[in-house]
Parts: sequence; C-alpha cells; structure tokens
Amino acid sequence: MTLTRTQTNYKMPDLAEFMTTQEAAEKLGFTVMSVRHLVYKKKIESIRFGRSLLIPKKAVTEYMEKTKGMNKNDPRRNLK
Repeated sequence: MTLTRTQTNYKMPDLAEFMTTQEAAEKLGFTVMSVRHLVYKKKIESIRFGRSLLIPKKAVTEYMEKTKGMNKNDPRRNLK
C-alpha cells in the first residue's frame, strides 16, 4: 500500500520560527555555502522542507552567542 501526501501525518512547521539559508547567512555575515557547511557539520540545526533547508531562528541566535567575540579563524569555533 502506498501513502499519498494526504494520508500521511506530516505536520507543517510554523514558518515564523524558521529562516532560509540566505537569511541566516545575512544575519551571521557568512555566505550561503558557509551556512550549509555549518548545517552539514551539525554546528547549526536545520530541517528539510521540500528541497530547501530551514534553520530555526533560535539556532542562529545560539550560534551567534556561542561564537561571540571570536574571529572566523578561532579554533574554538570548531568545538561542539
């Protein structure tokens, strides 16, 4: 038996709590590819929404607080 989209119990996320990789890149001062790299390395959490990545605003804020005062080459940025 195959399930169609209407038969699944998928709950759509509240989009007000998320931002796109472009918005996250602008807020962090990074490129979009750098933000995707942070997601891939599990430094920032995200969810897949279709083909897009959505990043919780809370995750971006936490990352900014964690790396506050560090330059981009600081080795402490790589610590989880």
